[in-house]
Amino acid sequence: MAFIHGGFWRARFSADHIRPLAVACAEAGLHAWSLEYPRVGMPGGGWPGTALAVRDAVDQALLVAGPRPLALVGHSAGGQLALWAAAERPAVTAVVSLAGVCDLRAAAHQRLGDGAVLELFGGEEPSAAQYREASPIERLPLGAPALLIHGDADDRVPISQSRGYQTAAVALGAVCELHELPGGDHFELVAPEGRAWPVVRARLQAMAR
Repeated sequence: MAFIHGGFWRARFSADHIRPLAVACAEAGLHAWSLEYPRVGMPGGGWPGTALAVRDAVDQALLVAGPRPLALVGHSAGGQLALWAAAERPAVTAVVSLAGVCDLRAAAHQRLGDGAVLELFGGEEPSAAQYREASPIERLPLGAPALLIHGDADDRVPISQSRGYQTAAVALGAVCELHELPGGDHFELVAPEGRAWPVVRARLQAMAR
């Protein structure tokens, strides 16, 4: 299982935020990787460098996993990267998006993360072609089943991001489940003691059988 951290694609946020889930995954008896990648403010960061680095890391994880299933688990901006990488690599078995940024166009217009989407694309509004390439909702239908978990009190990435993606996915015939956490905030989802982790762990363990 490969874990992809968030932080609105910015250099100051690292894999430290999602590593507790990767550790909990390993403690549950599953193979776990915590992926790192160049971010805005780092050499190679921004679009498409950030995404391509994640795709390369997923390729390596797929190689090591061999015939075993590989799920991608991404939080926040890492949810965007996980869904994007799964669209690029059909060999990915499943995707779990934790409070993911699933719709870059809406995120840009809402100025989520104080304009993080524009920063990802070099400070300018992405073109229609860039949105089609980068935004998970515009890459539907996804071949792998997706599980979205989102708290309805999230003030960093609104739950409308996951609701909109799930509605669009199901309309296109994709397998996509949304699990809403009443009163859940943005960071509960990366806490092993939070309500999201038991749901994720059960899904990953079932997939690994």
